[in-house]
Order: sequence, then structure tokens, then C-alpha cells
Amino acid sequence: MTEQIRSAVVGTGYFGRFHANHYAQNPRARLVAVVDTDQARARAVAQEFGAEPAFDYRDILGRVDAVSVAVPTPGHYAIARDLIEAGVHVLVEKPITDSVESADALTALAEARGTVLQVGHIERFSAAYRTLAGIISEPLYFESYRIAPWKERGVEVDVVLDLMIHDIDMIIGLVGSPVSKVDAVGTPVLGRRIDLANARITFESGCIANVTASRVSYKTERRMRVFAHNHYLSCDLGERRISGYRLRGDPMTVGLAAIEQQTHEIPQEDSLANEIDAFLDCIANGTKPLVDGHAGCEALRVASMINESIDEQLKRVQGRFDAGAGAASG
Repeated sequence: MTEQIRSAVVGTGYFGRFHANHYAQNPRARLVAVVDTDQARARAVAQEFGAEPAFDYRDILGRVDAVSVAVPTPGHYAIARDLIEAGVHVLVEKPITDSVESADALTALAEARGTVLQVGHIERFSAAYRTLAGIISEPLYFESYRIAPWKERGVEVDVVLDLMIHDIDMIIGLVGSPVSKVDAVGTPVLGRRIDLANARITFESGCIANVTASRVSYKTERRMRVFAHNHYLSCDLGERRISGYRLRGDPMTVGLAAIEQQTHEIPQEDSLANEIDAFLDCIANGTKPLVDGHAGCEALRVASMINESIDEQLKRVQGRFDAGAGAASG
């Protein structure tokens, strides 16, 4: 057996605990430490998975080869930067950072240092994405819906960076073409940041995606519909079902017999386990991550375009409100 990769997790909250669990279970890795400024939480997670607790990520430098960064998004850049500068391979949770500029800088630093930088866009490691990627060819139109009940976790960023970015990254990967234009609307509902958003994304290939995300709902739903030449697919990511139709003949001459109904079973897999195993594989074999820094930067760039479009829309709405209020008072 090859030597195990010394691993650690920085941030032992909701996602960080899952990362620690998978490093502890993966035979390629040896979980050395878990790090959190909340000392009680760090100790609890460390004890659960047989690792050492630490309270400052700088204390593990020189002792580990690979680290998952699972702290809130505003802390991603500084922590990942220091780890990469120390020669540590980094898996940073999505989004890569909270600005395109810092994401670009982090990607360039990892390339200069020769370290693996993988971004935790977990849907790319799901069986559903792998199945869709094997079916879809030259897509024309996407519709995606990702809605969830309100939770306190994740509200340090807006719904675009919290939820919608999953579908942004999936669709970018499936289309394989640069984004040329974005039009979006959105609004805060329960929080101070945008909680509901809808975006129309246009790609240079001509493909268009209509993407909706909300964290103000009574239910959790993750659905995607894909239209291509002679092909339609409906994917329920939550229920792991893909169904659709494919044209096999001329419906004008043979009628409904020309339309073949299809169903595709999505295997039950742990996407985070796949993600972490892929990260460790890149370290062991010197290969490029499926979702590298550049992919993380592109997803963040598109998300930023969406937020800029939403900001412009909200300013127009506020301007009309102010004008109406002024007229009424006059």
C-alpha cells in the first residue's frame, strides 16, 4: 500500500464534519487534525474521528499534505492562500472565494506553487451529473430549480453563491461553452442578502439556461430539464431519476412510434466521498482536478454577473419607488 496522505480539515461546522468523516474513512488518507476556532467543537469532531484538535490552521503547517477548507466563504481566500504558500494541496468548499479577483489570485498561486487546488462543487462528482454528461450532446436550453427552506447556515452569502452556484457550475460543465450574457432578477425576503433569484444565462454556443434558486420555501427541490436536438431530459436530482424522450424517426410519417421514451437510473452514491477521493487521486497521481481553480473562477464569475444584474434591477425598482413617493408627497 502506498503511503497515506496526511490530511486535515479547517472548519468543523456542518460540511467540515462530513469532510473529516470521509478523510477518516478513505484508505488513501490519514486524518491528522481538525481545526476550528470553536475549541469545543474542534475537540468533539477530533475525538469522533480519531484526529488531533487544533484551533489555528497555522499550527498544522508542515504536518499535513492536504487540507479541506470548510470555513464560511469570506475566510476561504486567506486560509487557502497560506496553505498553498506552505506547499499544501487544498480542497476549498464552494464558492472558491468571495470575489473574482481573489479567486484568480488563488488559482495563479496554486499553479505557481505546483499544488492541487480543487473547488468543492459537489454536484460535478454526483452520479446524476456523470449520467447527464454521458447522455447530453450539444444542449440548446436548460431549466433548473433549486429551492430549500430557510436555514441560518450559509446566510453570510446570497442565494446565488449559496445555492444557485451548484447549478451554474453543472450547466457550465455540461454546455462546455463560455457565458456571454446574463440577465437576472432577485430580492431579499427573510435575510439581508438576496434569498430568491432567477437568471437567464446565454452561452456563446447559443445555449440558454433559465436558473432559479430560493432559500425561502416549504420544501427542498432540485430539478433540471434539458432540451437538445431530438432529445428532452427531465432530471430530479433529489430523487435520483432521469427520464425523457428521444426522436428515433419521423413523427410525421410514423407518429408516436418515432418518439422513444427513456429512463435512466442514477446509482446511490456519496458525492462528497467521490469528491474527496478524486482530490486525493490528483495528489497521488499528479493529475488535474475535474473542478480546478479555473472552473471555480468561471462559476464565481458567472455568479457575480448574476448578482450585478440583480443589483441593477433592484436599483431601478428603488428609483421608481422613490420617484412615486416624491410625486405623492408633492
